[in-house]
Amino acid sequence: MITNRVLAVMAFVLMVAAQGRAAGDAPKSDVPGLHHDAPLDKIVWLVAHVIEAYGGEKALGAVHGYHATGNQWAAQLDKPIHTDRWFARPDRLRLDLDYPDHHELRLTNGAQGWSGSTSDDLTPANAMKLQAMRLQTVRLDLPLRLLEQRDKIEPREPDENGRIVLRLPIDDGLYIDYHIDPKTWLITHATTGMPAMEFSADYDEFQKVNGVLVPYHEVVFAGTTMTSKFQVTSFEWDPKNLETQLTPAAARKP
Repeated sequence: MITNRVLAVMAFVLMVAAQGRAAGDAPKSDVPGLHHDAPLDKIVWLVAHVIEAYGGEKALGAVHGYHATGNQWAAQLDKPIHTDRWFARPDRLRLDLDYPDHHELRLTNGAQGWSGSTSDDLTPANAMKLQAMRLQTVRLDLPLRLLEQRDKIEPREPDENGRIVLRLPIDDGLYIDYHIDPKTWLITHATTGMPAMEFSADYDEFQKVNGVLVPYHEVVFAGTTMTSKFQVTSFEWDPKNLETQLTPAAARKP
């Protein structure tokens, strides 16, 4: 149960954060309640607000995957790449990328990943590429993972923009940090990490689809270098052919 004490502390936290932003100051490292030892009831309170902002637990729990199409701008290209994303919770993803001179397909299923030009010539991804693919897949599982694994959340210090930061471990030393805007309770930035590199994404242009908020625009970084931008042009929850798209025959071969 959320106590009056917790609510009072959280109100103070948000007030301090807002004052810091208004004054142009960096977030205070000693803001109460956002340290690594924050109590579980406060974490539950935070997560509940995030889930409600996205549409609520019932609406989020009713969807299991999606198909999104859009245009992706890679840093090294001057023209958009048509992109199809097929995602199923919690960790399956298919990416179809139409470059000017070739087609690339990437497929992730948990700790496994493949890539190729078509579904018939997929080969296992090398270790570094597989980690990057897995981390991207985890980033797309917003925000229900926070609710399902709230007992594993590690609160961090606020970021330089005053956003609340919650960390979830993945495995093999990997993690994801959710940067939450305390005004809207939306995840506007997510960072995924591995021993050699961090990847991150900014999210905005949220639109409601079947009662659930979806970010229609994202900007992706490798370390501090911007690598791509993605603009959604169409979005569908739980398309009928999702399973077929996520399990091409070549990926099932031993």
